[in-house]
Amino acid sequence: MKLLFEVIFLFIVIYFSYHYIIFLTKMKKTALIPSDKKDLSAVRKFPQKTSDSPVISKNKLGLTMYAVMLVFLIAMFIVGKYTMTFSWTYLYLLFIPLINAKDLLNVFAVYEDGFISGSRFVPWKNLKSFHFKKIDLNHKYYGYSTELNEGYELILKTKMFSHSLVVTEEEMKERLARILKEQMKQA
Repeated sequence: MKLLFEVIFLFIVIYFSYHYIIFLTKMKKTALIPSDKKDLSAVRKFPQKTSDSPVISKNKLGLTMYAVMLVFLIAMFIVGKYTMTFSWTYLYLLFIPLINAKDLLNVFAVYEDGFISGSRFVPWKNLKSFHFKKIDLNHKYYGYSTELNEGYELILKTKMFSHSLVVTEEEMKERLARILKEQMKQA
């Protein structure tokens, strides 16, 4: 049983580490969207503030926190493996921050081979559907700002998760819709 827990734990750590490395390599490339400051303010991961630029230098704190969480989990695994006083049942509670780390970064970017949402890179082949939802009086984002009240919520559904973001300009909505439709046809 202990071996099963160790294998599951290692699989989860490897999974999150793999996605972190892919995320870092994609941030080194040039994004299609956003291409300027106007695009950064038109697409928001969080409704309260504009998105950060999808470059490593602008997101050092979030990337460092993510890496520290991974190193901490690996260190706790090693400590638990070599000291018998550590309870394995508590170790899985450490994954709660890592699971919520998808919203650690305030980044949305579209690339030729996929998109970044938060701290997650999603290839186009994993995108199943998307739709825009008008922000009106009954919407959960209504009232944050006048820009948002006129905007749309873009919901991107993938194989396992869904990603939500706010689009504040009609021009950006049309650009994103065109790119997403094009990628859905190719997949």
